[in-house]
Amino acid sequence: MQLPKMTTVKQRFDTASIGDVEAETERIIHESGLLHAVTPGSRVAVGSGSRGIVKLVEITRTLCRCIRDAGGEPFIFPAMGSHGGATSEGQKDVLAALGITRESTGTEILSDADGVLIGATADGVPLYVDKNALKADHIVMINRVKPHTKFKGPVESGIAKMLSVGMGKVQGAEVLHRSAVRLGFAHVIMTAAQEIINKLPFLLGLAIVETPLKSVHSLTLIKPQTIFQQEEELLKTASAVMARIPVRQTDLLIVDRIGKDISGTGMDTNVIGRNRDILGDFSTPPNPLRILVLDLTDRTCGNANGIGFADFSTQRLREKTDLEKTYKNALTAMSPEKAAMPVCLENDRDAVAAALRSVGFDDAVNARIVRIRNTSDLEFFQVSGALLEELHTEPRLEFPKPPVPFSFDAANNLMPF
Repeated sequence: MQLPKMTTVKQRFDTASIGDVEAETERIIHESGLLHAVTPGSRVAVGSGSRGIVKLVEITRTLCRCIRDAGGEPFIFPAMGSHGGATSEGQKDVLAALGITRESTGTEILSDADGVLIGATADGVPLYVDKNALKADHIVMINRVKPHTKFKGPVESGIAKMLSVGMGKVQGAEVLHRSAVRLGFAHVIMTAAQEIINKLPFLLGLAIVETPLKSVHSLTLIKPQTIFQQEEELLKTASAVMARIPVRQTDLLIVDRIGKDISGTGMDTNVIGRNRDILGDFSTPPNPLRILVLDLTDRTCGNANGIGFADFSTQRLREKTDLEKTYKNALTAMSPEKAAMPVCLENDRDAVAAALRSVGFDDAVNARIVRIRNTSDLEFFQVSGALLEELHTEPRLEFPKPPVPFSFDAANNLMPF
């Protein structure tokens, strides 16, 4: 098959960011006065999730130091639902892959996969909580605020979701996802988080909004009394600064890597423009007719959740996939479709050709193709010539290199761009 030449595109993002993240973390914590509630010897549980969040290690380390300075004794626990295969060691491994270790943070890690039933919401939804966090005198959470990949609402991904779904371990994550089919996900998250705040000593949250260039746009201290109002405003900000692919229609979207460290669904549905979910399907720009995923990230530890969004993939991705982790995550989230393995070809060259033939191309010179590294790294991406005229009208785009042919290595896999 004759393939088109690909042009590298650079997006310019006019987004402010925080220079000294550790100093800003310390400033907002001290100015809040919330650590005055921490008495000498108090045990403080610090919840950390499974996402590759920018400056997560630095923010976590600084928070734990501030807690110790106030006389408290912090420990870190995984607040990630069923991720890491829903095992204690698996979740600890996920944290380590993200750089969260005793050595990097100066704080012990207590990982236990079991949740403890503490009650129910007014709708009768059972509430589970990490057993180590339940024993603590105070609970704090660190998470990124961003548009969710599964649903839309006033509160989506953030501190409230981590309190309700993440801290609930596999039992809590399963029951909340099941209840969301009947009650709506935003409603379930908000009612569950409020009940947990009512019952447990939730002290504060640190909410991170990222820039498209992997820096911290803003760092906000979340208070229990105003968690939903604060998250709603932060979600608007996160949506406004989020990077997207500025293309209306695509024949083929090539995604080099997916993983849980990139997105809860491996690749962000708000970026790829495709969602398949029991809560609702949607297709938005870049509206790909076909999606090809080439590989998994190392940090996803074999969890290929989200591969079901793809139509084509490769044998090397299949071989790296840990089906037990993938199925556990997908079934907990009521999303078996996201674990469905697409057509897998021996190498990238065969996969590209098969994907293009499946939308009617024998000669693909005029095919509308976009290639991205992953859905969180969109400063640079590649497009075929058929899309250049559309993109030349975008003032925030630059074209730093001339068009080049598809480049494959000796194993017929695509070279990095």
